[in-house]
Amino acid sequence: MCPGPCPVLRGHRLDTSAHDGAARNRCLVYADDTALLVGSPTDAVAGLSSFGRAASTFGLQISWPKTKLQNIGSGTQPPAFSVDGNSVDSVSSLVYLGSVQTSDGHSRPDINRRIGLASSVMSSLCAIRNERHLPIATKVRIYSTLVQSVLLYASETWTLHSSDTAKLMAFHMRCQRQILHIKWHQFIRNDEVEATTGLPPLCELISRRRNGLFGHVARLQKDVPTHKVLRSCVYLSLGRLPDRTWRRRPGRPRSRCIDRFRMDNTAPPADLWKRAIRRRYGPRWLRNNNNNNMITSALYSDK
Repeated sequence: MCPGPCPVLRGHRLDTSAHDGAARNRCLVYADDTALLVGSPTDAVAGLSSFGRAASTFGLQISWPKTKLQNIGSGTQPPAFSVDGNSVDSVSSLVYLGSVQTSDGHSRPDINRRIGLASSVMSSLCAIRNERHLPIATKVRIYSTLVQSVLLYASETWTLHSSDTAKLMAFHMRCQRQILHIKWHQFIRNDEVEATTGLPPLCELISRRRNGLFGHVARLQKDVPTHKVLRSCVYLSLGRLPDRTWRRRPGRPRSRCIDRFRMDNTAPPADLWKRAIRRRYGPRWLRNNNNNNMITSALYSDK
């Protein structure tokens, strides 16, 4: 099991160690969901079996119908297997922590699902949209609270393409026109609609969330897995390879989350990293140590 195609962008981390004899399982725990990070199906069988025995000491049981095996990144999809008489299916995509996780790492399935869920919420608000005595400002606030929150759930983890952005903006604009009761045959420009509702573009909201997530992960402790992965991506943008055997996959490079950070801020990821580190230590730490170079060189000294 795995938390998602991009571990940098999948929630907060809580490390636990389940000991069963000589076995030690490293996992990511989110409330009642747990993701085991393993390297092969054999390790998955041993890890799930050991984790189940460790959980039983606390009176907990694994929900086997919800337990899935997913391959992340390159490679073939592993076959299904059985753990202590319980079958575990191998899937290429699943809904985990409210988001669609795919083996190839694309965000489009999750975006389409989010648009569908937000459209259902918008349809349920038909009576509120048609209420004549309700001011437009109130309707806009209801839309931002109930519809946008569903639409933009986990949007900071998306790697958007131009087609995805156009689809999101089209839905956002359609909802605003429904709030203002604008018919299809009325020729009203989108900028006029935005000026009336006062809502910012979705791309701007997603960019803010993405930058906030980048700073939060960069300021985590060095032993946190999400921090390690993001730091590796920043290193890679500087030309520092993870190891000597690392090779880029053949073909045209795909758009990555680190590329989106660069486009949002028109600055190299290394500069964003150093800004986030400065925020963690704060101006008081800088005055006491009187050495800005310690923070600047932190990016290059971490191993």
